[in-house]
Amino acid sequence: MIKVTFFGVRGSAPCAGPDFVRYGGHTSCVVVECDDHLVIFDAGSGIPDADPLALQNPSKKLFLFFSHVHLDHIMGLPFFAPVWQKDYTIQIMAGSVEPFGGIEKVLNQTFSPPLFPVKFCDFPASISCHDFKAGTSLEISTDLTIQTCALNHPDGGIGYRLTYQNHSICYITDTEHSPQPDSSILELAQDCDLFIYDSSYTDETYPSHKGWGHSTWQEGVRLAKKANAQKLAIFHHDPSHTDDKMETIEKLAKAEWSGAWVAKQGSSLVI
Repeated sequence: MIKVTFFGVRGSAPCAGPDFVRYGGHTSCVVVECDDHLVIFDAGSGIPDADPLALQNPSKKLFLFFSHVHLDHIMGLPFFAPVWQKDYTIQIMAGSVEPFGGIEKVLNQTFSPPLFPVKFCDFPASISCHDFKAGTSLEISTDLTIQTCALNHPDGGIGYRLTYQNHSICYITDTEHSPQPDSSILELAQDCDLFIYDSSYTDETYPSHKGWGHSTWQEGVRLAKKANAQKLAIFHHDPSHTDDKMETIEKLAKAEWSGAWVAKQGSSLVI
């Protein structure tokens, strides 16, 4: 069984207020339960909401994969309870920051005085950091694998495909599309059960945001269809998109393709 829970669905910055209640305001964090295995994609402001799930995991270990390390995808890490548990083991994986000295160096620079009062290296949990190259396939266990590809985003980004017992999800966020579909993304997403895709913009607003490293829900639908994905989760919502705006996008997306839906903070899907 694979259970996917969206603890953060926004991009760029968290948002709050009465206009952001139904779809949520936390930035990117998706938790995947593969029976006893716990895999987390990104540690945005939503990751502390995953505390109860992580702390109840009997293995007391998890794998955290970063799509990239812009602040909206790492800001929640020091507020995630497992990093303060001495008996917890966390493996952090990143594939886009070797040019900047590697993931451990980046996290040590970010979470240390004066930016944060406790040094990352002093977090009590047993944390190990690993860098890999885009295109690498990672074996978590005999029946759980992670495949990767490079994404088109400032400072680089990584897309993931998690496969567990013949079921798979594809996590593609913070990537800018071109007129021709990205063959690497299509290959990674081929026949997946769930395709999670960066849909910050619409085709109408996209031209004014070229170079920002994001995509549209319409491109997500096009890619999902071409890849023969079963479902599309529209994800990484622009912080200016209110609940009413997101509701409109969901109606348009469902009319375009019945397999599309808008990810809401706190929502879960069992595959």
